[in-house]
Amino acid sequence: MGQMNSAWNKVTCILVLSCILAFSISCFIFDRPIDRYKKGDEYYSQKQWEMAIDEYTKAISMDSSQPFFYINRALTYNEIGEYDLAIADCDKAIDKKPNIALAYTTRASAYNEKGLYDLALADSEKAIELNPKLALGYINKGWALYGLGRYRDSVITCTDAIKIEPDRAMAYTFRAMDYNEMGKYDLALEDCNKAIELDPTQPLAYVNRAWVYNQTGGYELAIEDCTKAIGMDPRIATAYVNRAWAQTARGNYDLAITDCDIAIKLNPNLPFGYTQRAWAYFEKYPYDLTRDYWNMGMADCNKAIELNPNSALAYNTRARGYILKEDYRMAIADAAKAIDLSPEFAIPYVTRAWAFNNLQQFDLAITDCDTAISLNPKLSSAWANRAWAYNEKGIYDKALSDINESIRLQYDFAWAYFSRAIIHKNMGDKDGEKSDIELCLQYTTDPKLIEAAKALMSSP
Repeated sequence: MGQMNSAWNKVTCILVLSCILAFSISCFIFDRPIDRYKKGDEYYSQKQWEMAIDEYTKAISMDSSQPFFYINRALTYNEIGEYDLAIADCDKAIDKKPNIALAYTTRASAYNEKGLYDLALADSEKAIELNPKLALGYINKGWALYGLGRYRDSVITCTDAIKIEPDRAMAYTFRAMDYNEMGKYDLALEDCNKAIELDPTQPLAYVNRAWVYNQTGGYELAIEDCTKAIGMDPRIATAYVNRAWAQTARGNYDLAITDCDIAIKLNPNLPFGYTQRAWAYFEKYPYDLTRDYWNMGMADCNKAIELNPNSALAYNTRARGYILKEDYRMAIADAAKAIDLSPEFAIPYVTRAWAFNNLQQFDLAITDCDTAISLNPKLSSAWANRAWAYNEKGIYDKALSDINESIRLQYDFAWAYFSRAIIHKNMGDKDGEKSDIELCLQYTTDPKLIEAAKALMSSP
């Protein structure tokens, strides 16, 4: 019996040791760094970013010599807006192996997100040098060129990306941004629609299409697209800013400010968030005395310029603020700075024309409006400001033609109706004058414009 127990104990001991050995082998086989890395890739493809980061981090802790462990974690950090961490991981990957194109283009993406376009451009060009067939390299280069205001160069670069990968939705998305800035809205809309066709889950394509709609007066469509993008990913700050743009244009200033507040909370370094909120503040300034909206708007413009000294939009918005205070010289200086930074951006020419009109320098206003219209013929305010200059010069037929085009482009432009009422008055058309005053009052909530329209109505 004792011998049997002894034999049984030996068998038991062998079985236990075998189980321990088998478990150890299985752990070794199924808990290797490469397994953690692949698991991270699975989570990444499922957009489970935090879990992907956790797996990549475990892989790195087991083997810190593999550059792709860092690169993939950097890609994931970019997805959640941790751009400094992404850059740090790319730095480590490049230190370990300096000839991996994906490391440079991933770092370029992070630099682009931070507005460091010169660094992004350098990294993108290095990625392309290492791998001329890497579409992402061209896409990030196009993004950097866009950020630097080199829209035509960016179009060429994004087109190169499309030639390499015709089904890459992001290439169309970024090219649409360039076309937007160049005033080529039909091409921008075509690219946005193509991007959405290729990847209907890409929220940025909807944001860019909203931008097209904002530029062409389709504010309700812009709100719809931005709301859809926010539903897909509520962390996209530019979706809130573009929706704020549309809300401001519709006169919903408080809703616009709320959207900008959210955008700034999501990305405190987004200049566009501050410039858009400044616009809403400036719109509230003339008639809402509960807060110091003018100084709040100027503070936002200055913050945007601090974040991006090359932001033409920020200088242009600040110029609008100066016009509200009738400081036309400062307005002209800021508009000129915006033009210098982005010569293909039509709106600053209109802003400067607005200031010139107030200084009764009508020929200069007409010249600026001519330039704006050549850059963006769908910009209603350009036609309206040129109409005003022609009216003041007594060239009523041209004034009427321009103001009609302004209203055709933006049917609810109250100031354009007011201007046309004055043109009709100067041309002796009483019925046209009365009709336009009524339309002006229908479309405005601005107390100063209401007062001016009523005064015009009661004048002989």
